[in-house]
Amino acid sequence: MLYYEDAYVKEFKAKILAIQKLNSNYGIILDCTAFYPIGGGQPADTGTIKGENGEVKVIDVKIFEGRVIHIAKEIVGKLSEGEQVEGIIDWQRRYALMRNHTSAHLIAEALRKTTETPVEIVGSGIDVDKARLDVAYESPLGTMLQEIEKIANDIIKEGRPVTARIMQRKEAETFVKQFHESLKTLPPQVQEVRIIEIKDLHACACGGIHVKNTEEIGTVKLLRREAKGKGVQRIEFVAKKP
Repeated sequence: MLYYEDAYVKEFKAKILAIQKLNSNYGIILDCTAFYPIGGGQPADTGTIKGENGEVKVIDVKIFEGRVIHIAKEIVGKLSEGEQVEGIIDWQRRYALMRNHTSAHLIAEALRKTTETPVEIVGSGIDVDKARLDVAYESPLGTMLQEIEKIANDIIKEGRPVTARIMQRKEAETFVKQFHESLKTLPPQVQEVRIIEIKDLHACACGGIHVKNTEEIGTVKLLRREAKGKGVQRIEFVAKKP
């Protein structure tokens, strides 16, 4: 899974281990991949897998029993098991997702700084054109949006490193607690936890992929706030290039 080793890999070489028929689609398994499968609140990558005599457009990527499956509607030409191929990520789409995902972590902390309370994040969603956080907070956040946005953009300018590391669960629980986060949504059998940290600012369990530095986000623009039920509000936002 090359995307965990380096989220900036755009093209890679691999060998086809298997080609499966999946109803009306095809599933291709490679011996390594930079295609990110849906998970960690982040959509799957799209792109192309090219061989000497054929290629596929990857429309979805999923992980099943520890194996990454690249899903395509059709094979143009011919691809064969054992063949060496080239994978090409739709980088513009991937990078937008990375920037929006890191922005979500940043907004969570900006929200807590603005409200001066350890606001609980009860839901999130990342997409190419926007991201969202669902927060447990009784008072309307509408009047605070401008301040949340300002704090987030000030942090972006600080150029804080963003790092990923694996921790044992007990250590991870202690570490994220200082950032007002918890591991209560993780199943108890998960004992190794991937932690994303915006240096000295925010850290939480996350399976997604992120930019290396907050400066890469550009700017964050808050789009809207809406009530999602008793005591829960949704904030939508997007990372914009400078």
